[in-house]
Amino acid sequence: MKAFFALLSLLLAAATLQAQYSAVPDTLVKERFETDPTPFMLPFPSGDDQDWVNYDGDMMEGNCVVDDITPPAWYWESDLGAENAEEATNSAFTSCSWLDTTGIRTDNWLIVKPIFIPDDSYWLCWRSLTFEGPRFVDGYKVLVSKTSNEPTANVFTDTLFKAAETIDAPTFFTLDVSKFKYSEGYIHANGYTDTNYYFIAYDDAGFPYYRGKMEPHSVSLHQYANETIYIAFLHDSYDDHLLQVDDIIVTNSPPPSSTHLIGNILYFNVLPNPVQDKAYFSWKMKTPQEGRLLVADSAGRIVSQQAFGSRAEGQIFVETQRWASGIYYCTLETAAGRATTKLVKM
Repeated sequence: MKAFFALLSLLLAAATLQAQYSAVPDTLVKERFETDPTPFMLPFPSGDDQDWVNYDGDMMEGNCVVDDITPPAWYWESDLGAENAEEATNSAFTSCSWLDTTGIRTDNWLIVKPIFIPDDSYWLCWRSLTFEGPRFVDGYKVLVSKTSNEPTANVFTDTLFKAAETIDAPTFFTLDVSKFKYSEGYIHANGYTDTNYYFIAYDDAGFPYYRGKMEPHSVSLHQYANETIYIAFLHDSYDDHLLQVDDIIVTNSPPPSSTHLIGNILYFNVLPNPVQDKAYFSWKMKTPQEGRLLVADSAGRIVSQQAFGSRAEGQIFVETQRWASGIYYCTLETAAGRATTKLVKM
């Protein structure tokens, strides 16, 4: 009889563990901005808030809304990537870097409520667009804090993603991206080579510009397994124009570019995925190391190989126009470990 009850106790314990495991949700955060979330967000962080925070760190008035006052911090707006604004059905969260006071950098924080990451299978996914390129490309960062949500305490020390901003432009109007200088980071639409994520529009003076469409991004949150974190979208551009983010999701359903990391490498990502003309590889390491980037087709043939010097963070652009359609296996290789991911060529 004792053996029977012992077995019964083990079965009940196993069932309890299975129920707890099954109770872990596939999606921890989902904000699609289908309605205005601003009334439900806090305007200032206090350090341990349990709600989203929409914080205007620069406290400066913007010039992005025609004939009206630009709302502070992030604000709800229709999707600016719609080619016909009157037919726009999507909405997004928007931030303005064209400030009324010159010499001030935008400091707008969208901080997600605290998230407990149950295991290493979870991803952060979102979409974004910069309104006007290549002259006024808006940069931003996706940051993580493991302690609090107070930006002034310098707790957002981990950078998951960095988008470049325009820092120098020619005095004449041109759409030639090579004529501009950008900060470090990813340039929208793969440096305006991926036509899925921009189109040509014209300003009030009749000059053309690249108008951004929503582009998907994703990064693994594997390094935060069993931890509670705050994720922040920081718009910190200087005198550019408009930035939008949409569809912020934390899920364990991996995107096509799901990555396996070993050793010193914190993250390794490729965008866009699927790719057409040019792939953008980015990575971050705990300690700087040299290594190489290898891309092989499904038959194991190396189609691209590039070495890089010792660094903690890096980016490499790879031309993919001549590659055959199919699946490619990408490897970031260093002495202390490697990371691998799949890339789909359209």
